[in-house]
Amino acid sequence: MRNSIFGGAAVLSLAIMVTGCGQQNANGPEVVTDRGPAATAEAAGPKVFHENWPEKVPSKGLAKGMALPLETFMTSYADEIAVQQARDIAETSCMRRYGFTNWRTEDLGVSPPVADNASNMPRRYGLSILAEAEQYGYHTPNQAVESTPPPEQEVPEAATVLQGKEGTELVKSFKGDALPEGGCTGEVNREVGDLDTGLVEQLSAESFEKSQATPAVKAAMGAWSSCMKGRGFEAATVWDTDELVGVQGPTATDKEIGIATADVECKEETNLIKVWFDQESVIQSELIKGNQASLSGARTLSDKTLGAAARLSATAGS
Repeated sequence: MRNSIFGGAAVLSLAIMVTGCGQQNANGPEVVTDRGPAATAEAAGPKVFHENWPEKVPSKGLAKGMALPLETFMTSYADEIAVQQARDIAETSCMRRYGFTNWRTEDLGVSPPVADNASNMPRRYGLSILAEAEQYGYHTPNQAVESTPPPEQEVPEAATVLQGKEGTELVKSFKGDALPEGGCTGEVNREVGDLDTGLVEQLSAESFEKSQATPAVKAAMGAWSSCMKGRGFEAATVWDTDELVGVQGPTATDKEIGIATADVECKEETNLIKVWFDQESVIQSELIKGNQASLSGARTLSDKTLGAAARLSATAGS
C-alpha cells in the first residue's frame, strides 16, 4: 500500500502479524528469546482515519448500483487498511524490541481512493458522475485528511534491523541480539499471510481489454464520439479526452470542466457505461467459470489473512 518511512528503502507488502523476534521454531511460530523493552501504549499501532472512505458499490452517477462479477473475489479498501494496520503493529513491536523506542509508522486512511476495490467502478469507464465533472473536471475530489508524519528514522541502524542487511550484505545480529532473517520485515512476512489479489486483478484487466473490442461497446463508443463531436470535441474514445485537456494543473480549468461535462452527458445520452458494464459482466462471468478454483483459493487465503489481522489488532488494543 505504501512505502516505509525510509522513503522506498523498504517497501512493505500487505501482510499481518508478528509475535516476536528471535529464533525460528521449525514446528511452529517463532520462539521469542529476548523481547527487549516492553511495548508502550503508543506501540498499539498507527492511527486510522475513516473519513471519506469509498462506497462498496457506487450510489450515484452513471455507474450507480454497478458491481462486476469479479468483485466478489476482490479485497476492499477496508480489507487493505485492516491488514496494513496489523502489519504496522507487528513492525512497531519488533523495532521497539531492538531499541527503537520511538518507532512509529504512517497514519492510515489519510488519502482514500475513489473506488473500494481494484475494479474502480466510479471511473472504470471514465468519468461517470456529472456533478464531479462540473466541479472538478477530470481531477479527483481532494479527500485527504491531515495527519502527523512519523518521526524521521533514516539511520543505518534502523535500516539494518528493519531489513536485516547492511547495504547488500545480510546481517544476522544487532548489538549482540540475533536478528530474524530479513529483519523485522522478514519476520512479518514469514509469520503472516498475504492478501492474494494477483489473479483477480489480472482477470479484471483482461476483461476490461476484451470488453472494448465487443461490437456493442464499439457501437456505443462511436455514438459517444458523435455526441462529443456535436459539442465541438473530437475524440474517438473516452480515453482521447486526455489529449483534449492537455497538461493538467493542480485544479481544473474551465476548458477541462467543459470537456468533462460533455463527456459524462454524452455517456448518459448514449448509454455507454451501461452497455460497457453489461458486456464486461458477461466476459467476467466466463472468466470466473474457467478460474473458479484458483479464485476461490485466493479468496480463502485472503480471508485467513484478514482473520489473523483482526485478531492481532484486537489483542494490541486490549
